[in-house]
Order: sequence, then C-alpha cells, then structure tokens
Amino acid sequence: MVMREAIPRGGGYTYQYPRENPEPVLTDKYAMEGALSMEIELIASDYSGVAICIAGSVDLTPYLEEGVLEFWIKGAKGGENALFVLVDDGVKSNGESLQVKLRSKSLGEITTEWKHFSIPLKLFGMTGVYWDAKNTREVMLPFSWSNFKGFRLEVRKDENESFKVWIDDIVIKKHGKPYEGPANYPFRNEI
Repeated sequence: MVMREAIPRGGGYTYQYPRENPEPVLTDKYAMEGALSMEIELIASDYSGVAICIAGSVDLTPYLEEGVLEFWIKGAKGGENALFVLVDDGVKSNGESLQVKLRSKSLGEITTEWKHFSIPLKLFGMTGVYWDAKNTREVMLPFSWSNFKGFRLEVRKDENESFKVWIDDIVIKKHGKPYEGPANYPFRNEI
C-alpha cells in the first residue's frame, strides 16, 4: 500500500514542485472508499507534480512479473492529461530519484466520475530518468525496483488549461489482471 485514506504508508510524506504549486490536501469532499481522498492541484502552465512517498523503501522486484499499481482518480473537468510516475529512493543515482512514467491518456481517460486504474508494473519498464539541473538534461539509468519510494502525479507545461484531481487508495498488489492494452506498450522500454 502506498496511500490509504489519503495518508502515505508508515508515516510517509508528500512533496510538490515547483514550490509555488499548491500543497496536496486531505479532503472529505470526495472519497471513493472511506472518508478521505487527496486533492491535487497542479500548475498547468509549468512542469509540476505531487509525490506521495512511503517511509523507507520497498523491494518490488518480486512484484514485477504479475504486480499492478492500482488507484482511483476523479478529475474536476474530465479529460485531464497527466503522467503516472513511480519513483525510487535515488540511492543508485547520487540522490536523484529515478522515475518511470506512463501517460494517463494511453491508459484511459480521467473523467469527472471516480475511475479505477490498474496498471501492470512491467509496463513502466526498467529504465528510469531524472532531470540533471546542472547539465540541463535528462539522465537515463536502470530504475531501482528494489528501492521503490513512491507514486507521483505530474503534468507537462501547457498540456492542460487547468489541472485538479482527487486520488484515493493507491495500492501496489503482487498479482493483478493481465494487461489488456496495445501490444508492446510502452515502446521505449522492454517488457
């Protein structure tokens, strides 16, 4: 489990970027299960995101073949365009968390009703990236599935007019339904 009742597992934490981005908030306005969800608003005119991290890290390598990332999400307008991102603890990449990303629209639409996503972990692939600010470029390295740290929701600059969603019950399961999407997706990573 990454987040239940909008609270990260084991005393985890959240962070947002850039700093001007609104902090994620716990709300009882909407909840798929239980009483709370997390409201996330991102700056649509910038590269921005919110991460939900667990305390410590978890080895997901035994989950890779059949495991899934599952969560519920509901958009304020519907049609929101985001990236679903997993992050590692950055130990193998000089403190910079590597990320593996999938575009939300390639997996289904975010709507104004609660929608359940179940994404096989192997779709995220084995190659992660991080932004090297000093050299202003992305660096690609093997993602550390043995040091999983958290889930991130992010947007790219100007892909949405505005971006506000509610997310609930982010869970990683050891077994899930087989992938039913396009063959060989994602194309840049070997499965």
